[in-house]
Amino acid sequence: MINNIQKTLANLRTKKPLILCLTNLVTMEFVANTLLAVGAAPIMTTSENEINELVNIASALYINIGTLNDPFIKLSAKAIEIAQKHNVPIVFDPVGAGATTIRTNTSKSILPFAKFVRGNSSEIIALADHHHQTYGVEATHTTDEAASIATSISKKNNLVVMVSGPVDLITNGDQSIKVPFGSKLMQTVTGMGCTLTAVIAAFQSIEQDPFQAVIIAAHYFALCGEVVSKKYQTPGAFKVAFLDQLHTPDIPSMRALYDQRR
Repeated sequence: MINNIQKTLANLRTKKPLILCLTNLVTMEFVANTLLAVGAAPIMTTSENEINELVNIASALYINIGTLNDPFIKLSAKAIEIAQKHNVPIVFDPVGAGATTIRTNTSKSILPFAKFVRGNSSEIIALADHHHQTYGVEATHTTDEAASIATSISKKNNLVVMVSGPVDLITNGDQSIKVPFGSKLMQTVTGMGCTLTAVIAAFQSIEQDPFQAVIIAAHYFALCGEVVSKKYQTPGAFKVAFLDQLHTPDIPSMRALYDQRR
């Protein structure tokens, strides 16, 4: 795994894929900085007037509905239409699906066009027609509770699904893998999930196998978080050190953690 991470990261930094992000206003800067740290080229927009040109030059389209409104829904629909014409992969983060009707319905409308979707357990459950109460963007279910639904969604829509939690679950419908790394401090920094999805978009844009791309990206992201948590115990210091770790990974420490737990 560590060798695969190094190889893919080097390839990403050589190709420097452009990731077009239609993402939420709360975490936009963090998403951009994270993509820069791994070696991708982020670009953000809220303008329908330039969406055609930007999708045409993008290696991947990342849609995150964290700060949802009517103009964003319209912009996303247009971007999806253009992305389909030009075979630009769509990566989706259904933030808060299940919390409100508009978030759930918007998420379900985007899902069939996505190549990959990542959410917490409650968000993933909401993508299936399961009615339940959520607490904003916080998960009220376990990863295991969402596992069968994630597999079903993956098979039905021919995409890779990731359920984020203390232990992440990744499935392509036929195979599933768990990622048992990370840190509780990652839950104290706004936008960690958003940035994880963005990093996965970057990795998927250069890897032929979408499932393997997600596995590699998820392990890299989680191992970076766990390595940093050994030295930094507060959210602010952790966030800065995490970006540094994404940029200049401590490979020996990652390898030691991976070998201990695999």
